[in-house]
Amino acid sequence: MNFTDTESQIEGIEKIFANAVEEDNWDLAKPMLYSYYFVDDNVDKLEKLGINLDEEGYDFLDIFELGDEETDESTGEYLLHIDKIEIHTPRSLAERNVEFAKLAEKYELKTYDGWEFGEVGDEDEDYDDEIDEDEAE
Repeated sequence: MNFTDTESQIEGIEKIFANAVEEDNWDLAKPMLYSYYFVDDNVDKLEKLGINLDEEGYDFLDIFELGDEETDESTGEYLLHIDKIEIHTPRSLAERNVEFAKLAEKYELKTYDGWEFGEVGDEDEDYDDEIDEDEAE
């Protein structure tokens, strides 16, 4: 998915939201837990962004070292994970993605890597409803 413009994301997000309502019976009019991810090989840059977003009301959860999917060896990249409980429409989420893609550029990060969401209180479960920039292309 291209996070550089709003319109190109709307249809895909609408499908994900519809699936969450139909299959999981989620009420998207209620606050949901949204997780957002940024990737870079510089932990300090990710930490700086995480602290900034934490000051803006997001929860700066952690920075994780990424491993190769097959060998589990370090890729030399790190993942910043932030959360926020909020309500989104497909348009507002697409706008947030554009905002975060621009923020990744501003902080000179490799990428804004996407988002996922779940019901509040499901933080420990694996999310089925996820958009990853690499998977959507």
